[in-house]
Amino acid sequence: MAKKSATPSNPPAAKPRRGRPPKPGGRTSQVEVQRAYRARLKAAGKAVRIVDATAPARAVPLPDFDPAKDGVFEREMIANMREKLRSALSERDYFKDEVARLRARNGQLEAELKSQERHHTNALKDNVVLKERIERLERGVRGR
Repeated sequence: MAKKSATPSNPPAAKPRRGRPPKPGGRTSQVEVQRAYRARLKAAGKAVRIVDATAPARAVPLPDFDPAKDGVFEREMIANMREKLRSALSERDYFKDEVARLRARNGQLEAELKSQERHHTNALKDNVVLKERIERLERGVRGR
């Protein structure tokens, strides 16, 4: 047997695609859409910027940047945002507690309403029964 060489005689030009082959005239993948978009931008002469996350950040001076003045402004802005967020969270907690209290109160009022409704119904029944008794008594007195 002949020994196989370490390198193949005809290396593939590109890695074969994984999965099912695409249908002709079917949907194009997002990667292909992005590649075509970048190619169109490059052909139009517009800047295509590729950011390398491993490269160190370059210190590019910003125009009209004064660290003393802008830093204070940013600190004030962040402090204001922090205060607004804190007040919004405390309002949210307050309203959450208020909703829970109102739901409990609503349950109590519904129970009280049912009780009043029963009392009113019983009073109406008693009223009807008393009127019938009065009519019977009046008919009994007249009939004698």
